[in-house]
Amino acid sequence: MFKIIQRACFRYSVANTKAEAEIKSVPGHKPPSFEDTVQGKYAGVLFSTASQREALHLVLQDMKYFKELAEKSPVFAGFLVNSAYKRNQQRNVIQALTKEGFHEVTQNLLNTMIDNQRISFLSKTADKYIEYYRIFNKEENITIISSENLSEEQKSQVIQALKESSPNMQFSVQYKVDPSILGGLQMYSGNKFLDCSLLSRVNKLRSELQKLSI
Repeated sequence: MFKIIQRACFRYSVANTKAEAEIKSVPGHKPPSFEDTVQGKYAGVLFSTASQREALHLVLQDMKYFKELAEKSPVFAGFLVNSAYKRNQQRNVIQALTKEGFHEVTQNLLNTMIDNQRISFLSKTADKYIEYYRIFNKEENITIISSENLSEEQKSQVIQALKESSPNMQFSVQYKVDPSILGGLQMYSGNKFLDCSLLSRVNKLRSELQKLSI
């Protein structure tokens, strides 16, 4: 079973080709915010420790690896949430992965999560750490949803509009297709949502017509 998990993990390992500013440390070694959740506490300690070791960017790469792995490998995602595994079994799998050059700070986090029976929170912890890093890096995650695939020219127009709205911000944009929105665009950014879809206009028109018919 462990070899199957390990093979699946290496299969879905994806190199990050996006150029980023490499932040090694921040003044005070504190995360930009505090979240009183399991993942928030682990990510906060991880951020502070990595900053003290001048390893914020290196640990970022480790967290991106585990985030992508959990998203793309059902085997690894299942391993994380399977409470039937004993601590030594979980450690064997994680140690097999961390032989590939993970930072010592990351390895300490993984061992602590295993000892505390919190390895199931690894993916959420990775998400929160990446969020903390991007705040300092002035980088914002954007998801654009369209009814059909956008052309390269249309994607360029989206990027240009984002840069005009926030000139000092870096954007990481992911594009998705949802035919049900009929046309236009929807945009997600953290907890913010902008709906410029044709579907929303149709629904609004339908609502107004219903009021008239009352």
